Amino acid sequence: MSRSKVETDDNGQVRLTGRLTSREVPQLYRESLGWRRDRLPEVIDLEGLERADSSALALLLEWRSWAEQAGTAMRFIHVPRSLCVMASLSQIEGLLGWRTMDFDDESNGGGPCCG
Repeated sequence: MSRSKVETDDNGQVRLTGRLTSREVPQLYRESLGWRRDRLPEVIDLEGLERADSSALALLLEWRSWAEQAGTAMRFIHVPRSLCVMASLSQIEGLLGWRTMDFDDESNGGGPCCG
């Protein structure tokens, strides 16, 4: 598995790839501090995450709080099922701006359980 990597496209959308665990989160947090000075991303794509743990949720919550403090919107797309389940079990999906679908709902095609 690869370390976490942050890519930003021309539209300012951020894509996270690799791992987002307690080993990677502190460094990624430090790297993301520049967003507060410059420009917070409006969209963060999580599809490329290979592994994430509860520290990933803490980081995502921190980023959302930055956006709220700045009066801007931030949303996460392509949320991996594992993150959605952890958020749901912790009852924080609403804080992340996610709505949780029924885990057994086949209408989402077996994809992520958050939208």
